[in-house]
Amino acid sequence: MPQDEITYEKRPPLVSKDLDFKHVFDGMTDSYMIMDRDLNIVYANAAYLKSTQRTLDEIVGRYVFDAFPDTEERVAEVLAEFNGALQGRVTLLKDQYFELDHADGTRQTHCWRAVQTPYFGDEGAVEFVVQHAEDITERKALEERNRVISNELDHRVKNMFAIIQSIAELTGSETDTVEEYRESFSARLVAMGRTHSALSENDWRGIDLQGIIEAELRPYRADDRSRVTLSGPPLMLTRKSSQDASMITHELATNAAKYGCFSRPDGKLDIEWHVDPATQTLVVTWAESGLSGIEPPTRQGFGSLLTTLMPNLRIERDYRPEGLVVKIFISTDIAVN
Repeated sequence: MPQDEITYEKRPPLVSKDLDFKHVFDGMTDSYMIMDRDLNIVYANAAYLKSTQRTLDEIVGRYVFDAFPDTEERVAEVLAEFNGALQGRVTLLKDQYFELDHADGTRQTHCWRAVQTPYFGDEGAVEFVVQHAEDITERKALEERNRVISNELDHRVKNMFAIIQSIAELTGSETDTVEEYRESFSARLVAMGRTHSALSENDWRGIDLQGIIEAELRPYRADDRSRVTLSGPPLMLTRKSSQDASMITHELATNAAKYGCFSRPDGKLDIEWHVDPATQTLVVTWAESGLSGIEPPTRQGFGSLLTTLMPNLRIERDYRPEGLVVKIFISTDIAVN
């Protein structure tokens, strides 16, 4: 016999007539339920019973809509697909939501996607309908979460572009040269980026007020930390108020470096914050000292223009000879403990 010629010994079929199909179905992790032509339940595997928290005794022999009652609209929709399977078609039920009562008394909404497959008898007629049901509750929750995240991201990007455009316009109104505009605008974008990164690291829940202030003042405290004192309770700001606080602190620190306490070796800065119990308003006091001859500016600066972007914020400035004192009032709908 040539080496490449192979013969096979005839063997009996591997599938025995005595194969226990019920045992096979019960071993499957997917949910299966079988109905007769009258849509009475004749069988459901263990996975199906677990998903519906029913027993075979509770559902076998019962009309499917008696075993699982629902609204008239839902029954009509499902019945149409069942009848389609009885006519010999494979049908699909998409995103079927239902309330499932748990043994502990709680109720949870589930979502199923089910395929109905006709089972033909020896005469060629449909004798049973086999339903393969898949619990897609977690998948639908993930899809909804992704949709919400996508919408939120779209909103944040549009809002960020609007803020950048406003900052660009305000920067242009208070600078006289292209170089001055470039430096100011670039520094403000860096400050925005720093806050954006901090918010992202904190899952966009907001940032602690002291952390915002320390981040913006870090370049001016490197040599002598005693020049700045901070005092106030731990206070977590919302996302919007974190961005506002960062921009305001950046502008105040920039002005202090140019004209205020950080421009003089003896200049000092004291920042204090608290929540007014009577009005539930966050009050931040920025007090510069160690200076002399301080006078109000002759024209409106960026910091003053910036407040037009923050309707829930009010700023009071007191140009004292020894230094600028600023009081910032933030309503509690954008600041939380």
